Amino acid sequence: MTTAREDRFVENEKLFRTANEGLRERVEGIVEPDQSIPFLCECIDETCIARIDLTPQEYEIVRSDNQWFVIAPGHPRLDGERIAEEEDRFLIVTKKDVG
Repeated sequence: MTTAREDRFVENEKLFRTANEGLRERVEGIVEPDQSIPFLCECIDETCIARIDLTPQEYEIVRSDNQWFVIAPGHPRLDGERIAEEEDRFLIVTKKDVG
């Protein structure tokens, strides 16, 4: 069972994901496959303004699983989240029951 605080954190992650999806749609077909795009960190910190430079291909990997979120290294995670992928510039974290 999740707490109200955890629910709020999950909603925050979803908000950042939605913003990133909008950015991806806007630049699709405009940027080169190896060009980096500044996506938002999808960590649970509602005051986070970190940017993570990802290529379109890297972002597609993140979105290939609906339970994955991309965060900057060292950024906070919820209990129960685990690191699915780790790169120098970003982490992909996963959790259950996220839509």
